[in-house]
This record gives sequence, structure tokens and C-alpha cells, in this order.
Amino acid sequence: MEEGAEVIFDGFFGYRKGIFYAEGESANDIAAKYGTPCYVYSRNSLLSRIKSFKSAFSAVNSLICYSVKANSNRSILRLMKESGLGADVVSGGELRRALLAGFTPGRIVFAGVGKKDDEIELGIKKKIYCFNIENEEEIGLIEKHARRYRRKNVLCSLRLNLDIDVDTHHYVKTSKKETKFGLDVIAAAGIIKKNLRSPYISIKGLHLHLGSQLKDASPYLKALAKVRSFSEDTGFNPEIIDIGGGFGINYSEWDAVKKIEDFGIPITEQVKKIGVKKLILEPGRYIVGNTAVLLTRVLYVKKRPEKNFIITDAGMNDLIRPAFYGSHHGVFPVKKTDGAIKADIVGPICETGDYLARDAQAPENIKSGDLLAIGSAGAYCFSMSSNYNSRTRPCEVMVDGKKSFIIRKREAYGDLWRGEV
Repeated sequence: MEEGAEVIFDGFFGYRKGIFYAEGESANDIAAKYGTPCYVYSRNSLLSRIKSFKSAFSAVNSLICYSVKANSNRSILRLMKESGLGADVVSGGELRRALLAGFTPGRIVFAGVGKKDDEIELGIKKKIYCFNIENEEEIGLIEKHARRYRRKNVLCSLRLNLDIDVDTHHYVKTSKKETKFGLDVIAAAGIIKKNLRSPYISIKGLHLHLGSQLKDASPYLKALAKVRSFSEDTGFNPEIIDIGGGFGINYSEWDAVKKIEDFGIPITEQVKKIGVKKLILEPGRYIVGNTAVLLTRVLYVKKRPEKNFIITDAGMNDLIRPAFYGSHHGVFPVKKTDGAIKADIVGPICETGDYLARDAQAPENIKSGDLLAIGSAGAYCFSMSSNYNSRTRPCEVMVDGKKSFIIRKREAYGDLWRGEV
């Protein structure tokens, strides 16, 4: 196992007598039962992460809405709901998933830069808690459907684009002025003034989302200071502040990400100074990111003078983050051995960019049939998977102590062309 892996996995994954385990079940047994590739989640790790996040922000009245896009499996959503969380959705499909999982509509917030007419209608019809507005035109659609369904004072927050740069991948910076997200402060002020007397729209909050995989609280504090200035300049005193998500996790021992309480303490102190009635948070990656691994089996080992390649049955269609973002995911041999070689862990997809890890440490004697566990596979992994190269998507398994069970069946070949005419 890589050095520091116990930190990455919070103790719910690790080695016993040289074999990799998920809670109380060995990865060998899981692979034998369910095949590979296979996503494996730790139920108790999920519960632990939820508990720590709730504790970190307990100093203020808060609504924690799990970000469905991070991982939308209904079993995971149901666990979030049963743990007292709400849901943050960005599409009609995610809204339907949240409702199917049992979330109370009054604990669902609907964000997204491109909400369709029918998606807004569904939110109005189901009486969700709040819409996060990113375009002035959305207000007209909300008014139209609010009038149709006789809804008064539909709660809305305005998403501000505060032009704040953050230390993360440029694809996931979401509050710079050159990105598509949010409203500039002048547009937001105009919307507030224009809709003060609307019987259908009740703008009570301000929403912001700075980006993903943020490593400390400083960007949030800078943003909250700008929110405070906006409030003073416009005379608009928000009852709700939604700071979005973006709380980072450790993908390796080199990631210098602060503990969640080091986010919670200064953020809640700043929120108290602003004096809002409710803080909304939308964590996704923090809760699910390090609660899963992707099990994959070695197909071939290709050794060259220039570079070694370990070809696995999982590819970029199963886990696209390394190819898409250049992201690091730890690689752990299921059977721990002495000696190591440096190799690229690659998949069977016909793309040069199809890799799971570059220059990773692998067992010196690794061979066809061996198992590897790809770490930090809970967030934006299965949810971003595809059928590229007409490959079936893997199954998902939940481990609870010494028990495991399927939470998503492996796709069959027939699923690939189901719906085609």
C-alpha cells in the first residue's frame, strides 16, 4: 500500500496480513463475487464523513444539501436522506432521483446554469425549497409556473459570480468572471430591485460556488467578505447564504487539505457576523470521495525500456478523472508484495489518454490476473462513466462490516443498444 494510505481512506480500507480489505471483506472475495471492474463503497466511511461534516458546521443553523452530481446512486442518496441531509440538484433527472430516494422536496435546492422550462416546472410542482438563480430569464419561467400552480413567494437565491480565483484545476473554477456561472453584482442588484414586489418570487438568499477541491477556508472567507460588501452597497440583507460545496479531500499523502473543522470554524464565524438566518452547504466530494475504490484486474503487463505499462480491465470510460483533469488516484495492489516498478496503469480504450495513473508504483512481480484497487473513487467517478468503445459500465457494491451487496448491477451488452431504433 502506498505510504499515507490510511490517511486517505480514514481507516475503512487497508491491509490485513498483506491483503487489501474494504471494511471486513477482502477485495479478493469481492472481486470473486461480483467480477471486475467494480466500484466498492464503505457504508461506515460514508456515515463517518457525514457525521464529521455536520459537526464542523453545527455552530449555525444550516441545511446541508448533498451534491447529487458527485455520486447519484439511489442507495447512496437514501443513506444521505436517512442521515438528515437535503439534496442539491442541477437537472430534472437529479431532481427525480432525489425524490425517488425519499428526500423531502422542502429540503431540495435546484442549481444549474441551464435549467429547462420543464425542469423548473417540476421543481415548482413538487414545492422544492429553493431555486438558485443564474439568469434573469429563469425568473420569468418561475413566475409562469408559480402562477399556474398557484404558488406564492417561491424562494430563490441569486448566484453571484464574485470573480474570485482559487487554487484548483481551471476546468473546475466556477467563480471567475470568464466562466459561465452566476450573475455579476450589477446584474444581481438589478434583479433584486426589479422583483421586490413580485407575488410569486421571493429573493431571500445569495448563493456562491467557488470551485472544486479547495484546500482551505480562505477563498470562502474572501467570498463572504464580498457578500457582506454587496449587502451593504445594495441594502439587501439576505436571510440565507448558500456557500455551495468544493471542500477538498486528500487524494494522496501529498495533498495539503485542511481538516473539515478548519473550514467550519472560520466560515461559521463569518456567517454569524453577516447575521443570516440559515447557511446552506452543498458538499459532494468531501462526503463520498474517499469512501470507495475501483477494483480492476490486470489483463497484461507490457515492459519496455522506455516505460512499463500495466493494462487493466478498467479504463477511462469507467474512471475518466485522470484523463480529463490529470487527477491523481492512488493505486494499491490487492496482494501486498516486496519490490516495485514504476509503470503507467492504463485501460483497454483506444485512446492514448486512457490511463488511471501515470508513473505509479506497482509490484515488481505483477502479472496478468492480479487485482488492483484504485483509490478515492467515490466522487465524480461512476457518475462520469460512459459506454465509450461500447463498453458496459461496472457494477457498484456497498460493504457494511463483513457484508456486501449490489447497489447497481453490471450492465449487460443488451443495455448498450437498448432504446436504439
